[in-house]
Amino acid sequence: LQVSVPEPRTVALLFQPVLLRCHFQVSSPGGPAPIVTWKYKSFCPDTWAASPGGGGAARDSPGEAAGACPDSARTVRIVATKQGEQVTLGDFYLGRPVTIRGGAELSLGPAAWGDSGLYLCTVTSTSDLQGNNEAVAELVVLGET
Repeated sequence: LQVSVPEPRTVALLFQPVLLRCHFQVSSPGGPAPIVTWKYKSFCPDTWAASPGGGGAARDSPGEAAGACPDSARTVRIVATKQGEQVTLGDFYLGRPVTIRGGAELSLGPAAWGDSGLYLCTVTSTSDLQGNNEAVAELVVLGET
């Protein structure tokens, strides 16, 4: 199983549609459809870098510190899951035009302020347990200037 995100960093304008691409390849096709899960993780709070043991290092983009704080210091939630053609949205995304298109592309509809963060695309296949089953896409939502 190989999962990849061809565009690891996406910059979108507020209220514009967002599409995060995720590709996967199963080495032994056939069997049950893989389960695709998109999970959202907020960026680490700025106070983490300034705290003792937080590193304090300057960084060029939030993605450089993707693992620099524990999940307990950020917001983590399921965006959507898909198996076959059945897509299930996480509670926070109900009522929004969010879906998983094609194999594993996450369509967020119009970008909202709270959408900036890291998105993990995870693919689970019972017929292929080897390889890399997860990739990360970073989304930054900008307002109009």
